[in-house]
Amino acid sequence: MGWALQMRWIWFEKTNPNRPWAGLEIPVHPNTTALFAISVVTIVGNGENTLFWTDRWLQGTRLEDLAPSVFQAIPARGGALSLRGLVEYLELWDALTDFQLNNSVDQHHWKFETSGTFSSQSAYRAFFIGSIQFEPWKYLWKSWAPNKCKIFVWLAIRNRCWTADWLQKRGLPYPVRCPLCDQEDETAQHILTSCVFARQFWLGILQPMDLSSLVPTRQAKSFAEWWRKSWRKVPKQNRKGFNSLVILGAWTLWKHRNSCIFDGSAPSVQVALQAFKDYSHSWIACGAKGLAALGLGRASY
Repeated sequence: MGWALQMRWIWFEKTNPNRPWAGLEIPVHPNTTALFAISVVTIVGNGENTLFWTDRWLQGTRLEDLAPSVFQAIPARGGALSLRGLVEYLELWDALTDFQLNNSVDQHHWKFETSGTFSSQSAYRAFFIGSIQFEPWKYLWKSWAPNKCKIFVWLAIRNRCWTADWLQKRGLPYPVRCPLCDQEDETAQHILTSCVFARQFWLGILQPMDLSSLVPTRQAKSFAEWWRKSWRKVPKQNRKGFNSLVILGAWTLWKHRNSCIFDGSAPSVQVALQAFKDYSHSWIACGAKGLAALGLGRASY
């Protein structure tokens, strides 16, 4: 956000050079300058407010990019042109032959807004283009659940829980096999999704609601991906409750896993299901209306 706000200074300096501070050294981060350089396209009028080499005014790009060898040999840098530089020079000459200035002012267009006018909001979004996003954030943070449970699920999806793989990377003692199924290596994704114990647990939760088709398969490797696909198959009126159910189920599995490791308890699907039911009653009593709509509060569940 700070970089996006800093970029506003550069925009004003570019589009309104009469400001008192224009031309002074502006304290901005290099990332701000770099993004601004690729985000503004100029339509040249009289050329008074356009940088010949570094502004994007010819064919939507910079001369620095069109003819890099020529740019490296301009007087401030010196040096003779190579064969490639001569070719670039001739191509640049052809491109500029028919170009003429006029009496209008130069126009600078911010390409991330249809209006062409800069906004800090669009600059902020532009910094995240191509980034890897945490897809289930809406399902997670906007669902009814205690904050500690949401934070756990967020960490689990990002593989930041202290499971065997995480401990091994840090040279710490770790369980050789999953403490719930004793069949495969332990990871957060395995515990919540593909583990035999986890799949039996999810079946025990989803089957009474006629949602057994949503039980994760053995091939399911990503808890977030399973959640996303399952959420789409749930009727719209029940999706909020389903999100709370998934968070509660993941939290119950994690608590049961910890009980097996730290308290010496034996893995038991029935014990885990009973804990899930007890938790669900508490959540509903505290205001989890979505869970109540799924029927989890019924005594017969």
